[in-house]
Amino acid sequence: MTPRGGTREGQRGLTLIELVISIALLAVLGGIFYGMIVTVARGWGGLQGQLDVQQNPRIAVNRMMAEIGQARDFMIDSAGNTLSLVKGTILTADAAAGATTFMVEDASALTSGKPALLLNVLSAERVTISSISGTTVTVSPALTIAHKQGEAVRRDQTTVSGALSSGATSITVTSVTPFAVGDSIAIGNEAPLTVTAIGASLTVTPATGQAHSVGEVVQVVTVFFQLDTGTSQLKRCTSSCDNSNNKIVLADYAAAQVSLQLFTAVQTTLSVAAARGATSITVTNTANFAVNDVMQVGRDTYGAGAIVSITPTDRKRVRVITGGAGGSLTLCSPTYPASSCPASGNGSTEGLSAAR
Repeated sequence: MTPRGGTREGQRGLTLIELVISIALLAVLGGIFYGMIVTVARGWGGLQGQLDVQQNPRIAVNRMMAEIGQARDFMIDSAGNTLSLVKGTILTADAAAGATTFMVEDASALTSGKPALLLNVLSAERVTISSISGTTVTVSPALTIAHKQGEAVRRDQTTVSGALSSGATSITVTSVTPFAVGDSIAIGNEAPLTVTAIGASLTVTPATGQAHSVGEVVQVVTVFFQLDTGTSQLKRCTSSCDNSNNKIVLADYAAAQVSLQLFTAVQTTLSVAAARGATSITVTNTANFAVNDVMQVGRDTYGAGAIVSITPTDRKRVRVITGGAGGSLTLCSPTYPASSCPASGNGSTEGLSAAR
């Protein structure tokens, strides 16, 4: 029996020396484990950074490809750093004649209070959007004709009505109705320009970087992707990228990469007007075009009124290239390879569908 409060024989506590040694060993082990944790954390942070560097551009490219697939038109600036898209949407259900509402896949390309076009193969109907609620669009007046699921819907557009020189900030157009202050717009191939005031004409910033002819299409740019060489960031903007509310940074790039062209397209302009049915066009420069290229000539245009005709974009294959500056391109239907193109067009299948 051991008296209460007593100790068993052979039981004792740690001596002071043993306690000091134990604490020292624990401190050493703690330091080792702390170093291992810090090393692993730093390694993971570095790896995560490398993954972000590799993954962000992939995400950015996937985002751009998805939106390019929704675009009805595009423009690339001369530096190759900005891709501007004119987007539309489609009807997700039939809309009957007399209807004042219809459903679309994505209403972000439309604006309340502004005219829109419902497009079928041969004609378009112009209406004014009264309101937008989710994907339901209310318009006035009521639809005159029936429209089928899958038909395209887009913001209205106009054309230049007075020739512009490089450096212009006032744009005379056929109608200012399609536009609102703050819209990003394209004039022909030049974009984006921001509308700062609307009167009898459009006031834009920055000034135009090139001359523009009467008849060139003026349309709203829905979204643009811009490589900012100052911040080495790829941005997606819905209007001026200077406003943080209008932009999303998609990716960060190394400073060495921003000197590269992110976007590129072979472009030129007609140096001589082309008649309807023409199978050869005279252009400012044939450089960088190649036989078999499929090219776009002109842009979709729409007449005035409620039910309007469509003058569609011509897509043609290059059959023959003659000369350089001031040379010509002989065209045919893109359904043929260049080697099988008919020797001459018939004015409908092979030639241009409209005067350009």
